[in-house]
Amino acid sequence: MPSSTRLIDKVPDPSEPVEMVVLLLGMPRTGTISMRAAFEILGYKPFHGRMMDKKPELLPLWVEALQAKYLETCEVYGRKEYDKLFAGWNVSCNIPGSLVAEDLIKAYPNAKVVLSTRDVDKWMLSMKESVDLAIKWKSFDWLAPFEPRVIGQWWRYHKFQHSLRPILAPNGERQAYLDHYDRINRLVPPERLLNFNVAEGWEPLCKFLGKEIPATPFPNVNNTNQFLAERRRRWWSILTIMLVKVSVPLVAVAAASWWLWSRKVWLEWSIQ
Repeated sequence: MPSSTRLIDKVPDPSEPVEMVVLLLGMPRTGTISMRAAFEILGYKPFHGRMMDKKPELLPLWVEALQAKYLETCEVYGRKEYDKLFAGWNVSCNIPGSLVAEDLIKAYPNAKVVLSTRDVDKWMLSMKESVDLAIKWKSFDWLAPFEPRVIGQWWRYHKFQHSLRPILAPNGERQAYLDHYDRINRLVPPERLLNFNVAEGWEPLCKFLGKEIPATPFPNVNNTNQFLAERRRRWWSILTIMLVKVSVPLVAVAAASWWLWSRKVWLEWSIQ
């Protein structure tokens, strides 16, 4: 039986209702970081999973939302709960929002939906070289507890998210990709939906959103190398924290041992 106690219920309602205007529901590794930058240039306030580095209190809430949807551990999140998660933002970019795509479409029926697209075979290769490779960094299992507030919660979130893959892709990753786009295209009316490849640039996106085309080039960020560089940055950051936490007591013990040894030598010398 699903639990009646939820973390989200302890979070106060936002002071102002969320005005969610755009849902970016494409799969990860389809230019979603570039899209986030584009939304910011256009004056929106996009939420992306990476922003939880600065708001780690959202990590266990998103785990709860995903557990409720896929494991039926508690009541599934609806408009009221998502208003809390998206307080301060008006665009949902990429994961974790795309993992609850149907629920967000239902919760925000007036929001426009953008599906960032990519050749499915290139997408699979990108996933293999980035997301699938990154989850194999098992050293995070013993490093993460040294910084539980941010990196510890981030690693638990990502491990749980990855554990959902058999549920999300029961017939393989390629079919899951195709099914996701087919499902969203069936759920959203054509006038509210844009299938968009970042290579198309500003024109189709701005036309769909009713925005003027910016003078700046369309953003191009977060390739595979940048993705792995960010994972390495986290690893070195937590390793440094671990070394500091371990070395401080070791230094203290060494200093105390040296002081006791020096005192013993001095006493033996003074007696002679």
